[in-house]
Amino acid sequence: MNLFNIMLSAIYPNRCVVCGEIIPEGESLCEFCSEFIEVCDTSKLCIKCGSMKKNCYCNKRSFYYDGLVAPFLNEENARKVVYSFKLNRKERYCRFLAERMAVTIKQCYDVDFDYVTYVPMKISTVFSRGFNQSYLLAKELSKNLGIPLGYKFLKCVKSNKPQHELSGKERFDNVKGLYSAPDLPAGVKILLVDDIKTTGATLNECAKELYKAGASSVYCVAALLSEKKKGK
Repeated sequence: MNLFNIMLSAIYPNRCVVCGEIIPEGESLCEFCSEFIEVCDTSKLCIKCGSMKKNCYCNKRSFYYDGLVAPFLNEENARKVVYSFKLNRKERYCRFLAERMAVTIKQCYDVDFDYVTYVPMKISTVFSRGFNQSYLLAKELSKNLGIPLGYKFLKCVKSNKPQHELSGKERFDNVKGLYSAPDLPAGVKILLVDDIKTTGATLNECAKELYKAGASSVYCVAALLSEKKKGK
């Protein structure tokens, strides 16, 4: 490490992405947060629908995508990391999430992907926020996995209601016709990226359009997986 980097580390020490504790360079989590961050146990995940097997709803709905995985559950510590990234565009958080997403992809998918692409946003939302977090995750995953980034493979072509305000069925209805995809090379295998999976409605609609455009398979990855709580 040169003198400049030593001085920089002294002024801006490496900190845990969850609690902010100073940690060694090259690490993302302190020992405590590494143990307690809410990891998604993919051995208990239905990879087809993207829900835990106890909540699997493959028998209730057909999905266009071929698989859906995530490294973390949408709970306290993991949620803090994702929302810190979404609200503040912290690159360290993006790199951390993409690294964990890449590990999950390698564990769960035996697929030679042709492209990585992402869920698009309305242009007005991109302008107001300044970035699309799914694009940034896909860009980082593209570098991490050595797979070309499919830029603008999908477009958001109209406005809709915010998904978080709607029930499960309403979410699937709300995204119908929301996206379009230009023609793609026939038979390409796509890795589709989003930040949070709740019902899978958004990813499902995007996958449908990618299939219509020429994809032969569409597998999905999100940073967080939302699961139903008991009694809800």
